Amino acid sequence: MFSTILDPQDLTKAALAILLCPLAGFVVQVFFGKRLPRQGDWLPTGCMFIALSIATWMMTVLLSSSNGIEPQSWLVAEGWLSSGAGGTDKGLSIDFGILVDNLTIVMLFVVTLVSFLVHLYSCGYMHGEERYNRFFAFLGLFSFSMLGLCISSNLLFLFMFWELVGLCSYFLIGFYFEKKSAQNAAIKAFMTTRLGDVGFLVGIMIIAAFAGTLDFAGIFESLQNGTWDGDASWWLTAAGLGLFLGALGKSAQFPLHVWLPDAMEGPTPVSALIHAATMVVAGVYLVARMFPFLAGPGYFTGDFFSGDVLFYIALVGSFTAFFAATIAFVQTDIKKVLAYSTISQLGYMFLGLGVGSVSAGIFHLFTHAFFKALLFLGSGSVIHAVHSNEMEDMGGLRKKMPWTGYTFLIGTLAIAGLPFLSGFHSKEAILGNAYAFADHMGHGEHGSWLHYLPFAFGILTAGMTAFYMFRLYFKTFEGKPKNQEAYDHAHESPWTMTVPLCILAVLSLGSAGVAGKAVYWFEHRVHSEYLVPIAAGADRVMDHVSHTVHDFHWTLSAVSFGLFVAALVLAYCFFIPRGPFYGREKGVASALSPLYVSLQNLWYLDRFYTWLVLHVLHTCQVICGHFDRVFVDGFVNFWGSVCRFFTGAAGVLDYWGVDGLVRGIGNSTLAGGRRLRRLQTGFLQEYVNASLYLSGGLLLLILVFYVLVK
Repeated sequence: MFSTILDPQDLTKAALAILLCPLAGFVVQVFFGKRLPRQGDWLPTGCMFIALSIATWMMTVLLSSSNGIEPQSWLVAEGWLSSGAGGTDKGLSIDFGILVDNLTIVMLFVVTLVSFLVHLYSCGYMHGEERYNRFFAFLGLFSFSMLGLCISSNLLFLFMFWELVGLCSYFLIGFYFEKKSAQNAAIKAFMTTRLGDVGFLVGIMIIAAFAGTLDFAGIFESLQNGTWDGDASWWLTAAGLGLFLGALGKSAQFPLHVWLPDAMEGPTPVSALIHAATMVVAGVYLVARMFPFLAGPGYFTGDFFSGDVLFYIALVGSFTAFFAATIAFVQTDIKKVLAYSTISQLGYMFLGLGVGSVSAGIFHLFTHAFFKALLFLGSGSVIHAVHSNEMEDMGGLRKKMPWTGYTFLIGTLAIAGLPFLSGFHSKEAILGNAYAFADHMGHGEHGSWLHYLPFAFGILTAGMTAFYMFRLYFKTFEGKPKNQEAYDHAHESPWTMTVPLCILAVLSLGSAGVAGKAVYWFEHRVHSEYLVPIAAGADRVMDHVSHTVHDFHWTLSAVSFGLFVAALVLAYCFFIPRGPFYGREKGVASALSPLYVSLQNLWYLDRFYTWLVLHVLHTCQVICGHFDRVFVDGFVNFWGSVCRFFTGAAGVLDYWGVDGLVRGIGNSTLAGGRRLRRLQTGFLQEYVNASLYLSGGLLLLILVFYVLVK
């Protein structure tokens, strides 16, 4: 049976098996977890290992093909949802199906690998926690939701799993629900992402109305048959912006990024899973999957750089990368630094997608999943040892925790952009395509300096990332202990925590390739038949971009390496005891006090939202309440009084007039009946007396009649 599932000619069954593994673990864990040995932690972990094994096999199938695989689909339930209304004569019919292509396989491998390692890591990190079995159940449901999102063949089912991911994040972020901060963080994450999901839902409705389908193949076909031409082009842009708004909320891009740092209130394994491979990359996956739609009809004619939506994505992504990096400079909570780093790196992914390179954006998603999971799990190992999130309580921990220290250093070097490590190659691919995009637009009639902004933000962020990450590493693992008591009690984590760190460290080193052409192994294995240019004009555009990227490659590499070295030297000078500026961090902060205070207050954006909600919306609520009480309720109460008066008068008339007449007749009838009833008593003597009375009365009447007649 297993050999039937693992059929290279039918990968959809393997994808379904991957989806069902965490679901089975979740169901059993919910009902029987407490009764199983070790509260059943081995069951969801084992299910994720099976899913990872199948996903790894699918990845080998992908790698064995020089240009990837042909897309495969499986229609599980045809006409699952149908309606008579729609943009076509046939109405809207939605099928439940599975789609497997290059992009799907990459996402399945990343999600299952990181999820399995997080499960294994949690066996040590969460040991002894209250609600231990519930935690693993939530992890399994979270993994199931993300995997379902990746294999869905239409937007509706993608949206359903999308919402389930948000629900699971609410459960996991608020896992320590006895803490008020965890409750607030869970609510904030849920409500902020829902705001973006409104746009996503509007985009889906527009697509359903015009395209008459929500299947990806049908949506892309509608771009070629003229459905979105003419006046419908405005709706195309609106639908694209709606989809991007959903991705913006889920992937924590400016200005809906505020929920992600607060999500650190959840257990550290949850942070690693959310930030590396599941919830936050769902938005990146959505943009990649819908890339031809976001590019517009020009995508199929070779002019896909002309779409407005893609440029907005590039601009928002690059600014978010820069914006989040500035805040990471001043954070002292080790997990908060990594949280803002995640926001920044997600901005890089959107930058790559926005400048027209799906492969570069997904390549960075692929490499980022490994080194960011490594960094979060490494931070969890540190917190587990010193029982504090503050870097001011750390220092010199590499000597006490060598496995954690050296693996964390590898993750730091990868994200900072050390040449030949994974992060360097994927980030360079994004920056190269950003420059090529600006250069291409500069040769056109619609080009302007704005098209160079994404590249400028991206290159600045590269140097900033290296600095704040070395700051994090030096303050945590090097130098002298800042809290001697915490240092004395620190110790290396158990093998269930260090083994995942070592695996992720190896992947952070070599997941992008080694050198030369091997670096570009990813280029032709992320596209599907809808994610490659198919027109001759597109070939010319891509040739221009490729030549620009190639010509700029060595210059960009030199600049990136120079920024890496400069950031390393500057961080060494400030945060290593032998450095010339060691201990002067507070002096620099004092000299740049307005800027430093602004960064500490997160550029006041959270305060602005608080003011907006607590003051502006509260004021609007008070005004609306007053209007409702004075005008609406006054109008209703006035007419209520009038109606009560007339109904009272009508009631009196009815009671004394109509009902009185009826009651009078009834009472008279009853009185007469009572009198007549006396004649039927059943006593013979009374009947004889009555007969005598009647006879006497009759004789009296005859006598009177006789007298009157005479």
